Amino acid sequence: ENGPFRANEDGKTLSLHDFAWNKVANMVYMESPVSTGFSYDETTKEPDNTDESTANDNYLALESFFQKYPHLKKNPFYITGESYAGVYIPMLATEIFKRKSTINLKGLAVGNGLLNAFDDYMSSIDFALGHGLVTTDWYAKKIEACCQSTPGVQHECNFLKAPNMTKCIQVIRPPISTPNAYNIYDNCSPDLYLNAVYNKHFKPRYESLGIKIISNAQNAGKVNKVKCPKNGHTPYLNLPAVRKALHVREDAKRWTGCGGNYGGGVTSQVNTTIELIQKYKIGKYVVYNGDFDTACTFLLGQRFVDGIAVNTNSKKAEDYRQWKEDGTPDGAIGGFVQHYENGLTFVLVRGAGHMVPEDKPEAALQIFKYLIGISKL
Repeated sequence: ENGPFRANEDGKTLSLHDFAWNKVANMVYMESPVSTGFSYDETTKEPDNTDESTANDNYLALESFFQKYPHLKKNPFYITGESYAGVYIPMLATEIFKRKSTINLKGLAVGNGLLNAFDDYMSSIDFALGHGLVTTDWYAKKIEACCQSTPGVQHECNFLKAPNMTKCIQVIRPPISTPNAYNIYDNCSPDLYLNAVYNKHFKPRYESLGIKIISNAQNAGKVNKVKCPKNGHTPYLNLPAVRKALHVREDAKRWTGCGGNYGGGVTSQVNTTIELIQKYKIGKYVVYNGDFDTACTFLLGQRFVDGIAVNTNSKKAEDYRQWKEDGTPDGAIGGFVQHYENGLTFVLVRGAGHMVPEDKPEAALQIFKYLIGISKL
């Protein structure tokens, strides 16, 4: 998404990426958790990863990297990621501080992150209404059936503990079909492995709320007469010459975008984030979201940041406002931003789905540049 090259559709060649993040910083990419991509465990083929074990593994991997390249350890260090990295990143940052590492950690950026499963769950119905996936009539019936408080006030509803759960779950919306649940306005389906992840982890949440979203990965060729690009990076990374150049072990499995066993529930990052801001004085904590994603909605990110601001007594540095993309002749609006005085920031990216650097690479680069202190939002 943000590296120096993009694999072409032929799966054999590369193109330069105009908005690569390595143009402004040294980048280190980690395949996490263990058994994702080419990563492996020498003791077992399929380790049972958890949030805690992943945080420990990531920390040890970083320390190992800096042992090999000690001259880089003094440099300002930032951690970024997306989706479930909303769990990985704050927990890794906490390990760095707790273990009194000399890694010069200055900030974090989480894109469309699963920062808090409760906020994720509670934001889904409002997102569905706001994007026309459900009707106002259906929404009103759902609120009436599920909430014991003032109808229409989302934060006073708990769809996991409704006064009458039987009545609540009976308010069901007919199935909604979208080619891409990670970007509801994209005519092209996600890769098969991404679709499998959605069906396993995110689809059940909507269905439990009475909203069935069908993301059809079989439409990867043409959807509504729109020619969709083919996935070139998976076949490219599995070319024998590429594996050899990357020093991948001969017995390593085939590269895929996701993989590995994972156990336990989603660890909420509310307390972790409060600790990072109040105790460890993390420099910048940026949460950014594309506004077309049903997996980790922008409302999840926005409500998470709002809650953190309240719990840390963080004052707004300015009102919620639009931000403009650098380098565009007409100063195109990139989205909206809320800054707080302690470095906490929420960024909305217009027209992007779950993978902001893929959908809006210019905007993603600008957010990264803001994180490392060489641009403004």
